Amino acid sequence: MITNICLLLEILSIVFCLHYLYGEKVTLDIKTVSYMAIHMIILTTVNYYNLPQPYTLMTYPVIATYCGTRFGFKFKPLIVNFILNIAITSSIQFIVLFLYYLTFRVQIIGPVGSLVVNGIAFMVMLVILPKCRLNKFSTFLQDKDRIYIIALCISIIAAGYCLIRYKKMDSVGLFQNAILFVSLIFICFLVYQLGKSRVKAKEIETELKMHKLYADSFQSMIDNIRMCQHEFNNHITTMKGFCYMYNTYEELVNAQAEYYETVKGESRFNKLLKSGNPVIIGFLYGKFIEIEKQGIDLSFKISISEFNIGMPVYKVVEIVGNLIKNAVEALEKQEGEKKLFVLMVEYDDGFEIEVRNTSRYFNPDETALFFKKGYSQKGESRGLGLFNVKNACEEYGFSIVCICEMIGNKNWITFRILKNEKVATRRVIESEV
Repeated sequence: MITNICLLLEILSIVFCLHYLYGEKVTLDIKTVSYMAIHMIILTTVNYYNLPQPYTLMTYPVIATYCGTRFGFKFKPLIVNFILNIAITSSIQFIVLFLYYLTFRVQIIGPVGSLVVNGIAFMVMLVILPKCRLNKFSTFLQDKDRIYIIALCISIIAAGYCLIRYKKMDSVGLFQNAILFVSLIFICFLVYQLGKSRVKAKEIETELKMHKLYADSFQSMIDNIRMCQHEFNNHITTMKGFCYMYNTYEELVNAQAEYYETVKGESRFNKLLKSGNPVIIGFLYGKFIEIEKQGIDLSFKISISEFNIGMPVYKVVEIVGNLIKNAVEALEKQEGEKKLFVLMVEYDDGFEIEVRNTSRYFNPDETALFFKKGYSQKGESRGLGLFNVKNACEEYGFSIVCICEMIGNKNWITFRILKNEKVATRRVIESEV
């Protein structure tokens, strides 16, 4: 009878601890009572039929199933709360048992002692644990990185324990070998996952910096558009007044066309606003303004939404910025007409990034050298940063090609970045401006 009461107190401690971890009040509903009955049957069977102690491990799947049916089968909360429940209930029982030994100086604990220990442990569970806010602690530990770190620490401790056993004993059992093997696998896996999490966190941090960096450029474009809207009526009035200033129809048409081209040139970058991702658009707007000031004939076609292409936004900005920088530097050294074309198009089945500029002809052997490390440091032609650009593209499964081609009776050197082979067959020649 006393043994059954001890088992019941132990099961109730588990139930109360689980509810505290999930932040819910204890209710003895059908699910809770059913779990307690199954748990009780397993432990009673082990005790009365003298089954080996490992059979008590059957209670762990029962606890996990109860957590899922009672609180929901969410993987992270279930695993974290399951482990915390075992750790907390076991720790409380161990501490109470240790204090009992120190107080009564007994070597073997009897049925009455077991009842006292389990009773005190249950009272601690009822009185002290509700004040510990275990649900917040559980939520804190459910962060992916923290789970990895805790699991890594446990794996290292387990592996260290097995290695110490190896040194102290001439031979070890299969169980210790299995624990060591599993621990080492877990250590490798968790270190890899932590590395990935760190890289992801770094990408998010860099993208936030990008948002802050190009927010001013994006806002400047919006302010410019608002200013142009206020000036729209003035432009209409001016063009309407042309009919009183010119004597012939031909003069009027030429004057209106010239004025239209001037106004169009001042506001042609405003159409970037209808595209998506503000980081990319803010970056391009700032770049385009700088390029025009350098006397380069710039044209572009930008048609993107969020531009989710499987590459972080900051990487896209780095790559496109590098290609534009190379093109501008090449055009600065070039005599004659200086033209630059930038393309960023997002399709339903892929995307295309292209930067091309007028240039002398390069044969395929020369263009192949552009992507080699150190080529630009020798001062030969262009290629600054192209080695890094190619590596970044390959990291995310993209391909980059460099070709020389004749467009409009002019030779252009073109850098194209894409992923889908279907998109490779499409070609955009005309710009928006």
